[in-house]
Amino acid sequence: MTQRAIAEAMELMAAAMSQEA
Repeated sequence: MTQRAIAEAMELMAAAMSQEA
């Protein structure tokens, strides 16, 4: 994976966790 793809995935996971909380 590219560095950008990893950054995007981390951002998506962070958004999902904030929504769950």
